[in-house]
Amino acid sequence: MMRTLAMLCAAVIATGCVRTATNPATGKVDVDIESPTKKGEDWKGTINAVNSAINGEVRANVANGQTNVTLSLTGGSNGQSNMWMIHEGRCGSPGAGFGSMSQYPNARFDANGRATVNVTLPGRLDEAKDYVVVIHGQDMNTVVACGDLDD
Repeated sequence: MMRTLAMLCAAVIATGCVRTATNPATGKVDVDIESPTKKGEDWKGTINAVNSAINGEVRANVANGQTNVTLSLTGGSNGQSNMWMIHEGRCGSPGAGFGSMSQYPNARFDANGRATVNVTLPGRLDEAKDYVVVIHGQDMNTVVACGDLDD
């Protein structure tokens, strides 16, 4: 029995690394088991329309104290430009923004109704918090699409 337990522990150490993060406000603990050679933390989400035709996906990688984000959208009109931002929270209840709005370039749609934005944001997403990507309409109070980010 002890030999089996020792072999299991050795296998976990060789193949994975356990990382935890605790949200000080809620006490929620996030536990990840990943390869010890993996660099950064990956996040992803599906963008769903809210009273619009805009859908898409978002991917983020947190490494070296910054967050690299790629936002890919479809369903817009040629020349359409939408503000967007990562917020704490979830769709339907977004909270404080991650960074400042000036750090996020608008999503500009092409003739095929597609928009792709790549941006590097200073700071890192906190694994113990919930985040949502909000696509705004003509003003910050209008939400045309959103997607929860998951790590």
